[in-house]
Amino acid sequence: MSHRPSTSPYVFQVRDIVRSPGAHRSVSESFPAPQALGTDIVGVPSGAAVELDASLESVSDGIWVSGSVRAQAIGECGRCLDEVRLDVDAAVQGLFAEEPVGSGEDEEEPEDVFEFDGENLDLEDVVRDAVVTALPFTPLCRPDCPGLCDQCGARLADDPDHAHEVIDPRWSALQSLTEQKES
Repeated sequence: MSHRPSTSPYVFQVRDIVRSPGAHRSVSESFPAPQALGTDIVGVPSGAAVELDASLESVSDGIWVSGSVRAQAIGECGRCLDEVRLDVDAAVQGLFAEEPVGSGEDEEEPEDVFEFDGENLDLEDVVRDAVVTALPFTPLCRPDCPGLCDQCGARLADDPDHAHEVIDPRWSALQSLTEQKES
């Protein structure tokens, strides 16, 4: 019996364990990402391989999901703009409840609580949250990347001695006098 509806690779049927506290099932799936996971700067592109290993455990409030997701993110170095490839290995966890936990008027819903229909878990939000929080805010090709020259855009890694003659703007009027004298 398959525990996978055909709608999305993130959706898993849990009819057999829901409302049976203590019942659990392990999920180990590899699938192409149906849409990009991450930001415009760095993320797992659509169609890239995503590996999900998770434990689905029935608890009194719903289904507790814990495990990990692995994928390769692609982005741009924040200093030199070269392509960056990062291996992402992020922890996945969350409680799926049929009725929201803490649904009183004054209570805020906890961040790691998600709703589900009682039969199918959609892990897309949990996976997306895990991947996005595991990605660096500013990816780097290497920790000591010198970046680009702020005046001409030259790659400083290619020419470590790269420099420009910078004249103090307060002396620029005198520079024009020497240029006139030379001509």
